Amino acid sequence: MTTVQLTGRTRARLRVYCLPPSGCGPEYYAPWTRCAPAELDICSFSLPGRGQRSGEPSQTDPRRLAADIAEAIHRCHDPRPFAVYGHSVGALMAYLATCSLRHSKNRTPHLLALSALPAPHLGLYAAALPARLAAGLAGLTDLIGPISEDLIHTPMAAALCTPILADLLLLMHYRHSREEAPLDLPLALYGGTHDPITDTSSLTAWSELVTTPVTPRLFPGAHTYPADHTHALVHQLTHDLADACTTDHVCE
Repeated sequence: MTTVQLTGRTRARLRVYCLPPSGCGPEYYAPWTRCAPAELDICSFSLPGRGQRSGEPSQTDPRRLAADIAEAIHRCHDPRPFAVYGHSVGALMAYLATCSLRHSKNRTPHLLALSALPAPHLGLYAAALPARLAAGLAGLTDLIGPISEDLIHTPMAAALCTPILADLLLLMHYRHSREEAPLDLPLALYGGTHDPITDTSSLTAWSELVTTPVTPRLFPGAHTYPADHTHALVHQLTHDLADACTTDHVCE
């Protein structure tokens, strides 16, 4: 597992580890580097089978992948307050990596921020995702946005869809453990007002997996809303992480 430094701000007060959505690599968060304030250091992960590592076999075991992500965070040996953020399938990996950090490293982020994915204990992944797969490109566009007609009829379409399908398998392979204790940490939830994948109630249900429930912050748009509201989302995340750190008296 490779940690990718996107901003490289070693003197920034706060760090955010970002898990990409379906089929994407760390380049998904490149726009964040242009609007993140100086106090925020943005990094991500190069995952097998995604992005620049698309030629490698994808990891479709969610708990194994989460353990690798947790180990990569631990190996950074970074003492700064940090958040773990994930969008779409990245939200599940952010949650599982946080659980892995708690179990294996006895540490957790100062904020867990999750975007545009139903809470995993609802059991919706295995129930809802096969219909998306059966819908073909129409189902995938709900996840990644419109695909141009020129691209659909080229080999690039297959290259684009393969890692997405692997990530959908990762979601469908997940089974929630009822023995997992609630996380005792601040939670932030983000979503789109017209997301066909994640409605407000299924997003809000993440609060049942932590000790302090929260209300989601919704942005205009569908499942791919971060692309149109990057600045507002990063601003909100920066604010939420600063609030979480102030509560813990670690950012002063």
